[in-house]
Amino acid sequence: MAHARLSPSNHRWPHCPGSVREEAQYPDVSGDAAIDGTGSHLLLELCLIEEVRPDYYNGRIIGANHEDKPDGWLVSQDRIDRVWMCINYINRRKEELLAQFPGSVIDVQVETRTDPGGMFGREDWKGTADVTITVMIGGQAVYVEVVDYKDGRGWVNAEGNSQLISYLGGQMRKWIASGPDMVRPFRPERLQGCRMTIVQPKTTPPIRYSDVMPRDVLTDLEQLAKAAWATDDPDAPLKSGKHCTWCKHKPNCTAQSEESLEVLKMTTDIVAQDGQSLFELIENVIGDVESIDTQRLTELADAEAGIQAAFDRVKAELTARLEQGEQVDGYALKPGRSSRIWNESEDEIVKMLKARRLKRDDIYPPKLASPAQIMKHPDLTDDQKAKIEKQYIATKAGELKLTKVARGQKSELPFKDVAQSTTNDVPSFL
Repeated sequence: MAHARLSPSNHRWPHCPGSVREEAQYPDVSGDAAIDGTGSHLLLELCLIEEVRPDYYNGRIIGANHEDKPDGWLVSQDRIDRVWMCINYINRRKEELLAQFPGSVIDVQVETRTDPGGMFGREDWKGTADVTITVMIGGQAVYVEVVDYKDGRGWVNAEGNSQLISYLGGQMRKWIASGPDMVRPFRPERLQGCRMTIVQPKTTPPIRYSDVMPRDVLTDLEQLAKAAWATDDPDAPLKSGKHCTWCKHKPNCTAQSEESLEVLKMTTDIVAQDGQSLFELIENVIGDVESIDTQRLTELADAEAGIQAAFDRVKAELTARLEQGEQVDGYALKPGRSSRIWNESEDEIVKMLKARRLKRDDIYPPKLASPAQIMKHPDLTDDQKAKIEKQYIATKAGELKLTKVARGQKSELPFKDVAQSTTNDVPSFL
């Protein structure tokens, strides 16, 4: 199914309005990992709709004739284990919510279309929520939770997640919006609470959530609506950042280079006031950096990003010309360091390794969870977390490194309020 122009699963458009325009030039093709994840989503959907256990499908093909994988997905034990984790969480939440709201009805919906954009008069901002849990009392919702299942390994935060905010806003809409068009004025007080949850079995902890108030969700939706309107501008700007990671336009994007070069231009103007160009100063650095005053050193440090961006663009252009067959004196395309990869799907490799009597921990080596991950674990009480924090967690200062700060700010060694670790041992309470 084609994604909406402003799909909630696209985390770029809220930060880079121009990315919507640029990415529209490229085909919407799902990668192998995404296609494999679709199989797990499908298994979850079948189990919740048909009210069966995931192992009911063990060794069977599901999703035959699916547009992403016409041959369907062979259900393996590993996929069953991952989906079980999500189903167990949903069952546990039903029990918790029944205890929290006695006499209520818990409604669980799967693969539900959600339309947050409609709240603001937009038809291009909508998506599909994996699981929605709604607590009903007397025909009125009092609590809404959206659960997003992730089958990959890239750690996803539940807090401030624009995808979850969009899903939750769309699911809240029919309970808090007004009139037949379900728009303003909104009445968030009709709901007592909300939760946004990530279930991601291949990460630690595998379940993460953020409890939010309905009014705060609306505030976040208003900000997303402003970001949506910004994408309508034909000249919407490109903004670089962490959101660029999976952007289709990234190899051809000039945003980061242009931003860095603006810094380079300003720095060049400052340096050139005494008649010495930036590049003459660089020559002096190579010869005798100790003789350069601190002001000039900081100006050169400021210029680093711009200089690096310029050379990145030069290398990219040389690579493109070599790929087109042009001869470039002194440069050639040669294979980098090779790596060994599996030549079958993950399910096939896991099946093969298990047949050779390897255990799950051998196939997916675990590691000790970090203090931050443990302190977010839903199965720990506040008292338990407080005791763990006091008895087992210390703060280890990072190594000193050169860091850019505001002009005029004095440099101080950051040792006053930070406990220093004198051992490399990591305490274990598991």
